Formats: sequence, structure tokens, C-alpha cells
Amino acid sequence: MTQTQVQPPALPLSGVRVLDLTVMVAGPIGTLLLADLGADVIKVEEAAAGDLSRNMGTIFVNGESSQFLSSNRNKRSLRVDLKKPDGRELFLRLARNVDVITENFRPGTVDRLGIGYEAVSAINPGIIYASLSAFGQTGPYAARPANDPIVQALSGVMDSTGEADGEPTRVSFPFTDVASGITLAFGVVSALHHRLRTGVGQRLDLSLLNVTTLTSIPRDGESLVTGESPQRQGSAHGAFAPYQNFKGSDGTFFFLSCFTERLWSRLCDALGEEDWKTDARFGRNASRVANLPMLQAELNRRFAQRTTDEWIVHLSRFEVPVAKVQDLHTALTVDPQLMHNKILVEQTHPRVGTIRTLSHPVNFDRTPASYTRPPPRLGEHSTEVLHDFGLADSEIARLVASRAVLGMDD
Repeated sequence: MTQTQVQPPALPLSGVRVLDLTVMVAGPIGTLLLADLGADVIKVEEAAAGDLSRNMGTIFVNGESSQFLSSNRNKRSLRVDLKKPDGRELFLRLARNVDVITENFRPGTVDRLGIGYEAVSAINPGIIYASLSAFGQTGPYAARPANDPIVQALSGVMDSTGEADGEPTRVSFPFTDVASGITLAFGVVSALHHRLRTGVGQRLDLSLLNVTTLTSIPRDGESLVTGESPQRQGSAHGAFAPYQNFKGSDGTFFFLSCFTERLWSRLCDALGEEDWKTDARFGRNASRVANLPMLQAELNRRFAQRTTDEWIVHLSRFEVPVAKVQDLHTALTVDPQLMHNKILVEQTHPRVGTIRTLSHPVNFDRTPASYTRPPPRLGEHSTEVLHDFGLADSEIARLVASRAVLGMDD
């Protein structure tokens, strides 16, 4: 009896083709999420050096930048000189047979190159053309150069971050880029769903500024109602207390989160301070916020009596939200919940060897994300991609000879 081989189910985005012109962080994170779910993401890279992130930062392994490796798995690399007529013609030829184009050049760049939305939609009306920029395609700031911290500064995020008596502080991780990449993927999938129902493509205009401003929820409502901006309070909060970092007797920090009266009551029980529930200074959240320095002094005195780990165990028994403040490396390599969640994906890179990157954040029970390709070397798939699009060997040879297309070793 012959055993029937069960084929794995198609991934959610299987059959979707993407020409990805994005570089650096935000755009590549968005297309990474699409590629993990089955989209064929073809990373169209500048002929000379490719994605800027290939040569940025200070951490390289056998010539490969850790920045590039973090956000480019599951993609294929095609090196094209879009400034050459042959390169532009090739891009438009490929664009006829793809579903999505993503780009994050300065507004107007793709139009000057002759590969903008108008040029592409004229030959492929169903195209989803997603443009991600710092401020949007139009407006008073549109032509300005910018990146993640510039947007943090303009959006109000930087002004509200830092110690109360300190300077405005940049959020350490590029959360503006990451949030924008996730939003890009969401926008593309939404537009694909719309096209599935209507047959109509469209252009998407996303800005880091709008996405970052969205992350101010619900502080935006408070600011618009009161006419005042949130004040810097370090790890504390302007609307809830206690809601901040505290230090255990061993000098390490933990975050305590009491954002309802029920949680405050549990904390009082855990500390054996029943009187605090009816104390005029602390009995209600509004009074705790108004008397925050006194509350902090009382809690600091209590928390200095045990180590952070001891407080984590004790407060958790009373179902008080609490967590140790961990460094990133510990979180990625030791934390038991993240290990259970399989936060890391291992792949073998032909130049680097084993690499680890963060897994896709959505767990699909029937069509889980797939990790089939390590981050590509520059131009690694140029010939392969062109063959897939039906170009003959003679055509590919002509494009290579004119240096409109380059391979990995060129």
C-alpha cells in the first residue's frame, strides 16, 4: 500500500509577488512580515552597494551587517541599475506581473526614475503600490530628509520620554520604524483583500510621522482634552499610581503596574498595608497620583526589604502585575516565556553560518510562518528571478553585459 504524502498547506500569501525597493529598517520589516507568510518578495537593490543597511552599524560577521540580517530573511536579491534605461525598462517589465510594489525613497524619486505609481498602474491597473516616507508624499515637510529619531522628535514622543528633571530622550529601539513596517504590511494585506473583492489596485501613502503619532493613544486624548502635553516622569505615569520602576534590595529593578483600584487593593494585601486602602492620601487613584512622592517614599521603604526576584514571586501570588526589568540579551536568550514562544528562528547563512532572527509575531494554527531563505547576499538571485519572470538567457546576458543587472560576484 502506497502512503499518500501530505503536502503542507499554502501559506496565507502564497502566490503574491512583491517588488521591494525599500531599504534600512521600516520598509524591510514590513516586507519581512509578508515574506514570512509566503509572499515572493524580490528585493530590488541598488547596483553598486545594495540596501544601505548592508554597510551600516559596527557589528559585521564575515562582511555581513547584523542590521541587514535582522530584517531580510525569506527574500530574493535582484541587483538593478534603475538609472540606466535598460534597468528602468526591466523594472517596468517585471512590474507587469507582480501584485505589490513597496518603496521608501524620498517623495518624488520613483517618479523621476520613471517607475512611480502612474507609470506602473498604466501597465498594471491592479498593482498595490505602497510608498512609505518620513512625513508623507506631500506637505511642508515632505522633501526633508529624516529617520526614526527625527520623527520621534516631531511627533511628541521624545519630549514626553525621560526623567522628570532630565532632557527629552530618544526611545532606544527604533519603534517608529518597526511600527511603520508593521503598518505597511497591514496596509498591503488590506489593499490585496480590497482588490480580491473589486479587482481594483491602489496606491498607499504611509508616513512614519502618522504611525508614530498613532502610538500616542491614549495620551492624545488627555492632551486634547486638557490642552497640556504629558510631562516627563521617567518610568512613572501621569494618570496611574503606582505605575513605575522600583528597586529591590539587590539593586535590580522591577516594574509595578497598578492601573485599577482592584490591583491597588491586592498590592495593599501583599504588603500587609490594609490601612492604605482607606488612607486619604492613597485610597483612590487620583489621590495617589496627587501624592506620588509620598507614595513612592513609602513603597521604596518597603521594597528595599527584599530582592527583586523575591518581590516578583511574592507579588505574583497576589496577582499584582509585576516584571523584572531585563536587558535585551537576557530577554532574547533566557526568559522562559519568550523561549516557550519560540522568539528566535535559526537559519544557515552561506557566509555567516548559523544566524538567529526574531520569529514572526503571529502564530497561525493552520498556516504558520515559514522560514525558507536566509537573508540574501547582494545580487544572489538576479539570474534566478529573471528566469522566473520568463526572460531568456540571451536577454539576461545582454542586461548583464550592459550592467543594468548585476549578479552576486559583479
